[in-house]
Amino acid sequence: SLALCLIAACPFVRAAESDTPKDVAQLRTMQQKLQEVAKKVIPATVAVQIGAAMGSGVIVSEDGFVMTAGHVSGKPGRKVSIILHDGRRVTGETLGANYGIDAGLLKITDDGKYPYANKGAIDDLHEGQWCIATGHPGGYQSGRPPVVRVGRILAKRDRLIVTDCTLIGGDSGGPLFDLTGNVIG
Repeated sequence: SLALCLIAACPFVRAAESDTPKDVAQLRTMQQKLQEVAKKVIPATVAVQIGAAMGSGVIVSEDGFVMTAGHVSGKPGRKVSIILHDGRRVTGETLGANYGIDAGLLKITDDGKYPYANKGAIDDLHEGQWCIATGHPGGYQSGRPPVVRVGRILAKRDRLIVTDCTLIGGDSGGPLFDLTGNVIG
């Protein structure tokens, strides 16, 4: 595919040999792995609505803590509508933001147990490693599950990960996953 050719030609990506499919069988195996990971992480991906603004996020605990972007969550104490992958709406509250790293936290205030994704560690990542991003481009659309995009880690430094996964408005705050389904960004 053209996307794979462009990624492979990128001078910033130094993929490990084991990361690059060598033949059709390996490409099919990778496709199957991506589908398995997407099935695992989509239930934890949410749409976030604060007033008229829309973003994305990821549930990171069974009791409903949601990580998102700081510019999505904003100041603490704001009421939030969180739309789960199946279209169900629950209420929540913003807990605050760290604008230095554009990270925010929300809490679902409706009682329940929620599907969640485990957090990964940046130390376990390497440049060229495959990853997936999920979110709600253009905002939540009824009947459309979170969109999944495939990409690679282009760089990692301290607490920063650079990827080539394409994101657009509405994806802000959406998660980046490694291929085990751990949240890495």
